[in-house]
Amino acid sequence: MAPLIRAARSAQHLAVRALAAHGGAHPLTLAFLAAASTAAARAWDAGHPVTDIHPRERNYPRMGDDLHTRYMAAAQTWAAHRKTCSNCQHDTPCKIGAPLYERFSRLQDAHLNRYRSP
Repeated sequence: MAPLIRAARSAQHLAVRALAAHGGAHPLTLAFLAAASTAAARAWDAGHPVTDIHPRERNYPRMGDDLHTRYMAAAQTWAAHRKTCSNCQHDTPCKIGAPLYERFSRLQDAHLNRYRSP
């Protein structure tokens, strides 16, 4: 592993540990974040792509947050539409709102079922 990559990873690791231990406003955390940013910038300037600093794990399953992210996006889209559409504010969604509600409902069910199933 290149020294710049090793330095960037080490600095980021220390910054995350300081953040977890002391919070984001602590001077030690801020110093480690600045050092991590500087180390990552040096690696980037030397020609290392970001994937060298943050490699994708091999054979590691994708986290389930993708479902949660899609569920939250659908909820926000449905809420934004419902806020401006007088038909959707009552019992029956409009032509545009119906598919938005269906997507939100389907993703919500999938998200909740993931936690209910053993």
